[in-house]
Amino acid sequence: MMPTELNELFFGFLKIMFVIAGMLYTVFSVVVIRQIHNMQKSLTTSLSSKLRILGYLNLLFSILVLLFFIVSL
Repeated sequence: MMPTELNELFFGFLKIMFVIAGMLYTVFSVVVIRQIHNMQKSLTTSLSSKLRILGYLNLLFSILVLLFFIVSL
C-alpha cells in the first residue's frame, strides 16, 4: 500500500468512528429527555421547566454535532 492509501484509509476509519460517537451522543441525549420526562411525572419542582429546556438544548446540540461530523469530515 502507498502512504496516501493508508492516509485515506486512516481518515475514513476516523470519520466512521466520529459518526458513531455522534450517534451514541444523540441516543444518550434522547435517553436524557426520557429521564427528565419520567422525573417530571413523579416530582415537579420550580426547576422542572428549566431542566426540560436544558435537555432539549442538549438534544439539539447533539443533532448538530452529528450533522457536523457527517457533513464536514
